[in-house]
Amino acid sequence: MYKDFEKSISYHSNFAESNFSFASLRAAKFKFCSFYGSTFVGTEFVGTNLRGSNFSNAVFNGAIFKAAVLDKANFRNATFENTIFISTSTKTAKHIDENTPGIIWIDRVPSENSFSKELVTVVENLRSNDIVRRSNVLHLKKGKINTIYLSVLLNTYTEAELIKAFTLLPEHLTTQFHTLSYLKKLLNKLRSTDII
Repeated sequence: MYKDFEKSISYHSNFAESNFSFASLRAAKFKFCSFYGSTFVGTEFVGTNLRGSNFSNAVFNGAIFKAAVLDKANFRNATFENTIFISTSTKTAKHIDENTPGIIWIDRVPSENSFSKELVTVVENLRSNDIVRRSNVLHLKKGKINTIYLSVLLNTYTEAELIKAFTLLPEHLTTQFHTLSYLKKLLNKLRSTDII
């Protein structure tokens, strides 16, 4: 849990019944692997190559697939809950399509103009924090902010809560993080202690 598998490479490996909850598989290559019956809660597959992998009977809850390669991946009897697919094609994947229950399809990235100037400014200011910047959760390359993840956060938190939390975030971060689920955990902690 909360593992960073960024740029990991594994072919024909057996990860059956494994727990990949809250893990980041950003830019990883897990081709022709077995994830039979594995659990993926808050897991992020960003630019991940999963070609030919087996996800039969796997459980996905709050997972994010962004620009992932699912060519010939098998999702027979896999279950999905609040799982987001962004710029990820399932045309050549097996037992999954646009009508699969529990999947949220995002076709276009919201513009920064969709958010208040104050929220965008607070997120931009977090670039100066080394831990936040290296996480690649709120910020993208070429000076852009991750508006998709910001939209996801706004489904759970108010804009006022996010502005306050992001202002206080640097003093509450003690370790490197790699997933939106980790950031949500920290925001929930701030909310439960009435800090936001």
